[in-house]
Amino acid sequence: MTASIRINGDICRKDGLCVRICPKVFTQDREGTVPDISRPEFCNECGHCLLVCPANAIAHDSIHPDRVRQTGKDTLPSFAQVDAMIKARRSIRNFADRPVEKDLIEKVIDAARFAPSAKNTQSTYFTAITGSRTLKQIASMAAGWLGRSAAKLRNPVIREIYLLRGITTREELKRWAGQYEWTGRNMENGIDTILYNAPVLILFHADKHIRFAEANANLALHNGTLAACSLGLGSFYTGYVVAACRHSREIPDLLHIPRRHAVYAGMTLGHIGIGFSRWIERNPARVDWIE
Repeated sequence: MTASIRINGDICRKDGLCVRICPKVFTQDREGTVPDISRPEFCNECGHCLLVCPANAIAHDSIHPDRVRQTGKDTLPSFAQVDAMIKARRSIRNFADRPVEKDLIEKVIDAARFAPSAKNTQSTYFTAITGSRTLKQIASMAAGWLGRSAAKLRNPVIREIYLLRGITTREELKRWAGQYEWTGRNMENGIDTILYNAPVLILFHADKHIRFAEANANLALHNGTLAACSLGLGSFYTGYVVAACRHSREIPDLLHIPRRHAVYAGMTLGHIGIGFSRWIERNPARVDWIE
């Protein structure tokens, strides 16, 4: 659908800021004239034109003026604060035995929905699971998938196919099969090494026909992870659950996730049981500088 955009020529300052911020939609014949809306069909409805117009001369049918907010520059963290949080953030797999308050979960999701998305599709949906019974079912289903996967990795024919395709190495296949089996045995013995008894699981899913939906979901998760850290909550990326959802509809059907959707990312949330007061330096960045 083509966006409906209008410029009020009576109050427009003719400064061309909208053209500079979005040249694919706006053009200006010459300096000091009211810009033209030449290609409204290219609009992503991001609202950048509204945000830069000092005269509020632009109207967009898809973005009501009430949705425009003032940036609180005095509350923005410094680079040092952001850097400290990024380095201090750890994947937490040991949680306190108490629920996470709903308002904290909502804050994490709210931060996640503000992540960038390709063409501003905002394609990501969120399913938040807090019921202990459902969480145990999900962990059990993921463990079952791991068990089936381990059996495939132990199959000599399938193993050789993986090796011939160069997907992995023989040592890596053996290691993953062993880890999958270990995880499955733990679940059989009542030890949860899938979700680690986290009180909250958030799955990020989207219509699988939307381009870059997977990237959008993982960008949203990254926002959520940093928000969780700032709230003093622990989290980790639930790779086993996401992989199980990718290969089976068992978990998505349990959660009534639409059939047209794919689960692209997942994170736990919980109050931290065992935390960290130190961080470990990582390998230097591998960068090629090209001029």
